[in-house]
Amino acid sequence: MEMDVGVLLAVLVLVSSAASTQGDGDSFTVTVNTNGSYSIAVQGNIWLKSAPTFVRVNGQIYSTADGSLKLLQTTGTSGTDFIGKWQSTSFLYQADTCRFLASIYFYTPDPSIFSYNNPPEQFLLFKQTYLTQTNGTKAGSVDETIAGFPGFVVKEPSIPLGYLSYGGGQFGYGMKTFGQFGPKLNISSGIESGPLSIFDRVKTPNTLILSPASSFMSANLWRQNTSTGSNLYWGTMGSVTDVPANFETSTILFYSNQGINKGFVSWGQILQKWYGRDNSFVKSDFTNNYLGYWTDNGAYYYYHTEPKKDYQDTILDIVTSIKDTGIPFRYLQFDSWWYYKGAGNGVKTWESTPEVFPDGMQWLYNKTRFPISAHNRYWASDTTYAKQNGGQYSFIVEGTKALPLDQIFWDDLLSNGRKWGLVTYEQDWLQGEFGGVPSLTEDVYLAEMWLNQMGRGAAKNDLTIQYCMALCRHALHAISIPVVTQVRASTDYHPGRQQWRIGVTSLLAWAIGIAPFKDNFWTTTVQPRGLHTDRTEPYPELNALVATLSTGPVGPSDMIGKFNKTIIMKSVNSEGLILKPSRPATAIDNMIRRLAWNDFEGQDGEVWSTYSDFGESNKYGIVLAADLQGNYTMTPCMAGFQGFPKSMVFPAKDPNKVQLLTDPQPLQMSGCTMVDFCLYYVSPVVTFQGHQVLIQGELDKWVPMSPQRVVDINVDVSDINVRIAGGANEIVNFWFNTDGVSKGLTCDINDSGFASISYKSWGCTSE
Repeated sequence: MEMDVGVLLAVLVLVSSAASTQGDGDSFTVTVNTNGSYSIAVQGNIWLKSAPTFVRVNGQIYSTADGSLKLLQTTGTSGTDFIGKWQSTSFLYQADTCRFLASIYFYTPDPSIFSYNNPPEQFLLFKQTYLTQTNGTKAGSVDETIAGFPGFVVKEPSIPLGYLSYGGGQFGYGMKTFGQFGPKLNISSGIESGPLSIFDRVKTPNTLILSPASSFMSANLWRQNTSTGSNLYWGTMGSVTDVPANFETSTILFYSNQGINKGFVSWGQILQKWYGRDNSFVKSDFTNNYLGYWTDNGAYYYYHTEPKKDYQDTILDIVTSIKDTGIPFRYLQFDSWWYYKGAGNGVKTWESTPEVFPDGMQWLYNKTRFPISAHNRYWASDTTYAKQNGGQYSFIVEGTKALPLDQIFWDDLLSNGRKWGLVTYEQDWLQGEFGGVPSLTEDVYLAEMWLNQMGRGAAKNDLTIQYCMALCRHALHAISIPVVTQVRASTDYHPGRQQWRIGVTSLLAWAIGIAPFKDNFWTTTVQPRGLHTDRTEPYPELNALVATLSTGPVGPSDMIGKFNKTIIMKSVNSEGLILKPSRPATAIDNMIRRLAWNDFEGQDGEVWSTYSDFGESNKYGIVLAADLQGNYTMTPCMAGFQGFPKSMVFPAKDPNKVQLLTDPQPLQMSGCTMVDFCLYYVSPVVTFQGHQVLIQGELDKWVPMSPQRVVDINVDVSDINVRIAGGANEIVNFWFNTDGVSKGLTCDINDSGFASISYKSWGCTSE
């Protein structure tokens, strides 16, 4: 329905203010003025004020700043959809002969959407709609926007505000920045931009998150420099030359009073709900669930074979070594060394060369029976698949790169891969392809089509996809492509380099329902005569732990004879199933705020947390601290463990050293280096027949209480029963702590794959 705009604006403020009655610090106020300006206030403090709205038409800029962008009409509506209740204000503008609609939707979403819903978060949706065909929209550079709405003037805030800006390759890892929000902020802008979070310094930080909400592949965040500082604009990338009628793009501004981590999770849940994403493909993804052997950059056999052998014999020797060691690797990853290269070192033909595999991919798969995760990069201009080069498929060819246009191309390519064992298609160099084919940045739909066709081809062939070298836009668009299950969350691995620091990017991946991948790693420090003859890996345990806590793939990459079986087996069960937590380990809020403010009271170093969730009263926490400078004191709230039942914490190295974890009795951490990192486990306290009992779990694994191991927990007055799963005839050592003393029992799982542990009888029964 339509209503008088004066009434609507009052409702917006009234609804926003009413939210503040639910608790101190909840206030989120949106003020929209009849002239098209708007502002955002939190707890009564203005955080953001609008910048002038502008549109580019026929080579000219039309702006509300000088009146050239004419406001024709202002209307208000309200309604309800599957997200929740909303009210909107829409401004109809005229620019030359073109009409442009700028709308602000204020949502109070259904609390059932969120994991954290006390109180329900609120958000704004800013929509740009081109009502008419609009030409001559191109800006000065691809990194600008062809229109600006929303836009915010960046001034010194009335209270201290910090920010986290994701940007660059590897899903925002490459150019993420932190700092104080103000005129001198340093964020990723343009093509390499990503979500921006703004937060305050209160105990549980109020948080705003701004990001595209649709048309992800063509959306930019542009930082426009001005004489007094800068403006931030969201809109379509600046190289787009023409926009079709009825094209729409939107930006979400999400508010949470639950902190940075929980705010991002709730923001992501809104986007996942919008695009109908669920976690079924992530949960069932073979390479995301089982241990794999990797040969990508940083691996011992990356563009490097055994002496006087080709890759075929090297792979066969690797498989033999795997079987000899008894390490349950379940698949192999082949990187870019196996296929034909063409112009610009792109992909000419995605088939193995005879120099690499003399007998071919099919023969090798039949010989090893190991499924394959296979790498691919950008397409070369001389690719044999393109009609321009005698192939059978339509391609755009520009410069040294090419882009497929036919759905049947992806169907055929990936169908062929299934024949030689392909289970996960790794699309690398997404950033290079996007920036290297100009048509992708000149059209509002082409890049979406490219990724959608790839996704449909994978789905048709029962494959999953890993994105690598993805810009934030690629992974955000993948919310709508369920078979994209993994995303690289770090730079390439190289022994000794510290690319394990993925706690901030893992948060972004988890929020949108995609598993973050740390990349491969060595498990033995010294591995001579390889590609990295001058490198050693001083942190093999830390790399293995981070890979496991990521909930993404776990992929050791050692030379033959250098596998550290003890380290590797801490990640998996006897069948290679990764024993992971319920969500990735992510940087705690105070770590992010310390990166924004050097004087913030908090740790200097990496502090992450995660947990395994077995229901309301059965949450088992994990805390990792590494490269920590000095001491740090952490409460359950700081770790994100609000709402957990009464719990005790103990170090992984000493399960007898238990203590209550409460705000008055926080965890004290010190001496946490990268070699001697600090790992703590948190278990709920169970009172049983007058004793204080902790279920500590499988302490010889990185995640002792993993949902992949523990199937059910039942506590009553008669017993404590834990049902576990495992490989046939697997031996599981399971621990309990009674009144401060830890003791383990041995459980032999038979062919059924299940067993039940009884605390009272102190025994294990196979099912």
